[in-house]
Amino acid sequence: MTQKTAWFVLHRVRLLMNDLEPDVPLDNIVEVDETYVGGKFENMNRKRLKHHRETGKDNKTAVMGLLERDGKARLTVIGNNTFKDVIRNNVAPTAEIMTDSHLSYTGLANEFKAHEAVNHNIKEFKRGIAYTNSVEGFFSLFKRTIFGTYHQVSPKHLHRYCAESSYRFNSRKISDADRFQFAISNTKGRLTITN
Repeated sequence: MTQKTAWFVLHRVRLLMNDLEPDVPLDNIVEVDETYVGGKFENMNRKRLKHHRETGKDNKTAVMGLLERDGKARLTVIGNNTFKDVIRNNVAPTAEIMTDSHLSYTGLANEFKAHEAVNHNIKEFKRGIAYTNSVEGFFSLFKRTIFGTYHQVSPKHLHRYCAESSYRFNSRKISDADRFQFAISNTKGRLTITN
């Protein structure tokens, strides 16, 4: 099998790993944080570095992690959305949101049951039930998958790798046979990829 064929097949396997209930919002206590995925400038070849300098575009893509405590997790490429848009699309209004002190999260208490923020700048990482440690642990698994297994992921296909990592995290407590059944139940005819 060629590398191109393997990549083609793997993207169809990743399609099977999509969330079966993408429209079901996360509820209860939900930790929210953002991370950035992309290579380092010092690792770029000359052509890519020149393109970066000419366009001024950053090579990092913003990804938001949402983790319901004792529940499911989701990774979403933020794209042209705001942080609040992504939260509104994935979290129920009855949820309690836990974030860091990023300014984009201000005002969430008006839209959700509650909003607590920890301030990492003053070395505050936990205050009662307010912390983002679980979602940050989820990010470390995701980034280790990117850097350790795939090495490089283009922004065009990043959403597929996010779906795969979310699937792996959400199915970590079930058997391999059940995980296989769950993935196969996602097939509906021929697996075609659409953007």
